[in-house]
Order: sequence, then structure tokens, then C-alpha cells
Amino acid sequence: MSPDPRSFDHAEGAAPQAGARRPRTGSGPAARLLTVLYALVITPIATALIAYGGGGWMRIFQMRGYVADPLADLLTGRAGVQIVAGLGLGLLLLASVVATGIASSAGLLVVGVMGLFSLVVAAVPSLLFSIYRATPDGVPLEILDGFAYGLPLVLHTVMGGLGMALVIARRRPGPHLVASLAGLVVVPVMLLLGAGLVFGGLGHGALMAVRMFDTQTSPLVVALLALGALLLWLGAAASRWSPYALLLPVIVLLGASLAFAVPSLPLPPGIWSDPTSLAAASFLLTGGGVATAVILLVHTVVLAFVRHRSRRRLRGPGPTVPPAARPAGTAAATG
Repeated sequence: MSPDPRSFDHAEGAAPQAGARRPRTGSGPAARLLTVLYALVITPIATALIAYGGGGWMRIFQMRGYVADPLADLLTGRAGVQIVAGLGLGLLLLASVVATGIASSAGLLVVGVMGLFSLVVAAVPSLLFSIYRATPDGVPLEILDGFAYGLPLVLHTVMGGLGMALVIARRRPGPHLVASLAGLVVVPVMLLLGAGLVFGGLGHGALMAVRMFDTQTSPLVVALLALGALLLWLGAAASRWSPYALLLPVIVLLGASLAFAVPSLPLPPGIWSDPTSLAAASFLLTGGGVATAVILLVHTVVLAFVRHRSRRRLRGPGPTVPPAARPAGTAAATG
């Protein structure tokens, strides 16, 4: 009697043959090193460009309200160059950092560590003012304002969580159906709660400190920022269990950002009087909403690619079945 052929089926998770090596699911050292170096160099540049370009749009919005000039005339001026070049190039560079997750998750994980620095700066106003004072005069203020508006804090924290999602997906590429369906609700809720806490901390902390020149550190603000950043990281990391759960936040972010770009769309009343709403509006005005949407959308594609490749690696090439184990007549037919 021939043995059970399932004993040779590695695709179903059976034990491999004696002496067989488990297929490697992680990235190589070279890929990790290159992605880390690329992320360390490109991510700050991309974030600064987004803050610079978004700052140009915020200045126009504050001075003119909703833009009265035709959009074509606006984009041909100096402010238009700042907006298009800053936001456009910054988004492309940031998307390229997320795309390096195909090669290795290390770069995105390092970006998440960079988010800790942004968290400390946002939580400690005196440190934020020290950065303002120590920065050379040639650096545009819009770039420094990005810290107060939460651009590096939100973007870098989310990217770090996405890196963790890729780490898990490389080892366990197939999420359970129940977890995948639950994630369609859990992931957006976690991201929404995290963003709300972060904007609450920024509105009562960094933004208030910049307006009032107050350097005191509030324990409540620190708690809001820390808990909000943690939820953002966890929500992004949970995308591993629900690969398409990030599409809903992408739609919401793009829709909310559109409200600040189209004059005919009304804004909620009292948005500029509530500190939390003010922080959220400032984040969207400076391009943070569009940048986050781009990050989540690119990650969705990267995650699908990584899961497909990890499944193929774990499945392996398939071992050759010994002739003695083949059904009777098979050896003669193939001989």
C-alpha cells in the first residue's frame, strides 16, 4: 500500500522531509540596510516638502478664505509653485518609502521610531520652541510648523505601524476570514480614535503653546498624544489581518481634504473655535490628509504583493515524490 500522499504536501503545512530547510520569509541583510538608509534620508525630506507645500496653501486659505482667483491663475504664481512642487514631490517621495516595504519592512519600522521624536516634540512645548530658535534663518517656517500641526507625528507613526503589518504578513500571509471581516470595522475605528486623541493633544498642547507662547508641559496633553499615537500604530499594524480595511480611511481622508480645496463645499460650524477641530483642520490644510491617504493606498498594494510572495515562498517548489510512494502504474507510465 502506498503512503498517504498528503505527507508530501508542504502547501498544506505538513511537516517537511528530514533535513529540509524551512523557506526564508524575511528580507535579506542587504535589503534591510538599504531600506533603512533610504527611509532615514528620504522620509524627513518628504515630510518637510509636504509641510512646505501645505503651508503655502494654508497661507492662501487664511489670507483669502476660499480662493477667489481662478485655480489656473493661482497655480501659475509663486504660491502655486510652492504648493505643487512641495506637495507633489513630497507625496511621491513618501510613497516611495512605503513602496520599499516590498523589499524589507526595516525602513518603515525605522520611520516609526522617528515618530517617537515627533511625539516628544509635540508633547514638550519648550523643546518645540528650542527647535524654532536653533533652526537657521534660511529654513522656511512652514517646515517647522509641521511639528505643531502633527505632520511628522501622524505620518511617521502610521508608517511604523504599516511596517509591523508587513513583518507579520511575511510570516503569516493568510489572515483568517473572521479576522479579515472584523478588521474592516476595527481598523478604521482605531485609526479614527487615535487621530482624535492626537488632534486633541495637539490642539490643547502644541498649537496652543505656539499661539500663547506657553512652554508648560501638560500631563493631560502628554497622555492624549501618547495614547493617540499608540492607537494609530496599532490600527496601522492591524491592517495585516484585514488587507483592505484601509480603503475606507483613504476615502474619508480624501473627502475631508477636498472640503478645504473646493470653495462650494461648506465646513462644519465652529471648526475654528474648538481646539481639537482646529488641529484636525490644520493637519488637513497642510496636506496631511492627502499624504496619509497616499501612504495607506500604497501600503494596500504593497501588502497584497508581500502576502502573495510570502505564500509562494512558504509553499516552496514542491518536493519530488519517491517512485516507491507513487500509485501503481505511475512509474511505468512515466518511464
